[in-house]
Amino acid sequence: MATLILTACGGGTGDSGNTSAAGSTNGSLPSSQLAASVSLGHQLPAIANKPTGNLFLAQIFTSDNGDPTDGPAGQDAGAYRLTFNESFDGPLDTATWNTERTGGGNATTNYSTSGGALNIWPERGSDGNFFDRTLDTEGRFAQKYGYFEIEAKLPKGKGAWPAFWLFNQLGERRPEIDIMEAYPGGESPWSAPGADGTTTATMYAPVVWNDSTSRAGYGKIATPDLAAGFHKYGVKWEPNRITFYFDGIEGYSIDAALSDPMYIILDLWFGSASGSPDASTPTGASNAFAINYVKAWQHR
Repeated sequence: MATLILTACGGGTGDSGNTSAAGSTNGSLPSSQLAASVSLGHQLPAIANKPTGNLFLAQIFTSDNGDPTDGPAGQDAGAYRLTFNESFDGPLDTATWNTERTGGGNATTNYSTSGGALNIWPERGSDGNFFDRTLDTEGRFAQKYGYFEIEAKLPKGKGAWPAFWLFNQLGERRPEIDIMEAYPGGESPWSAPGADGTTTATMYAPVVWNDSTSRAGYGKIATPDLAAGFHKYGVKWEPNRITFYFDGIEGYSIDAALSDPMYIILDLWFGSASGSPDASTPTGASNAFAINYVKAWQHR
């Protein structure tokens, strides 16, 4: 089991190395789709009894204090120090993850940890409606700068909207880094019919927000079928630059100066550019947003 050590949050130092892009496209999202795809990122429900006071940097070490060769995909492992390592090898650790931000008063259980992965799947609540599921580390882990990465397989179907992002709520400010937002039910080029005819994501969007009303930039990263296998989604966050990676290859980068610590969010919501779920949307654990791990590193 992992050990959680809380220390006062401090600044970080960045490196300037970048790799070249391959197999990716950077461009403009249709304004209507972009607005829809990010608007809900600033409307998280509040958590009851949320910890108050200063933010913390949580350092999670495995029992052997981590593998020194365990670095981000496509990066020099020696340039990083592992600070967060969640491999979902047992029951979900509620000392690390908040689960209270689940939409719908009639939500049913639609997540589990099994086989060394966290699985979140589309499901209807007892009222018959699809509902949003959100897991986050607010009050438990927040970090300024570094590299953040998950290895995941995405769900398919109309309406599904999986995401991996960093966020904070600081008074009226809402800094945000959307590492991966995908729209399996969206129009081309966001998705395409899979082998069974159900639409599946073939592109995702990284987005950076200085604040809820100030978008720093966004991109589009073309991919293979994201429901067909696991891929690594990462971001290198430096003091003046943010670079997004898909399977260790640079897909999009932007000059931006975000300097507030942010916490991690994993969610499966519905809507945005993915449309509305309906009877064709596969439900159940066989159509999960499956996450093998969540890791964070600081620059040495």
